[in-house]
Amino acid sequence: MKRVIFIALLSCMFLFASAADSFACSCQLSPAPLKKQVKDAYTDAYAVFSGEVLEITSKDEWSVTVKIKVEKSWKGGFSEEMTINTNKQSSMCGYSFEVGKKYLFYTYGIKDDLSTTNCSRTTVLSGTKDIKFLDRLKKTKGRSA
Repeated sequence: MKRVIFIALLSCMFLFASAADSFACSCQLSPAPLKKQVKDAYTDAYAVFSGEVLEITSKDEWSVTVKIKVEKSWKGGFSEEMTINTNKQSSMCGYSFEVGKKYLFYTYGIKDDLSTTNCSRTTVLSGTKDIKFLDRLKKTKGRSA
């Protein structure tokens, strides 16, 4: 009888240990060089800009609206203030913004309904290396226009 219990417990431990982790939000990390990652994110985004978060309000049960004072725009041509949406929880790929902090935003969607996720290149502005690549991209795009 002890042997049957031991085998059952061992089997349960093996079953739980071999189970794959499951996450609601899973981001694919790119092995590409930073320059290519920035270029791809720039190309895929509707708008790319930097700015300060002024206000965060609940949009509905699952998402928030983030009001931003735009400081610099690389793509999308936005100026002054705008709003974007993100999910409330990081488990739903929502980005956790803080009022008063400055960010580099990569946004997706259409002009009046932009959003971002924690899987995008959106990040706190200080220390990001994306800026020099974005400046070069904007100059290149400006010359080819």
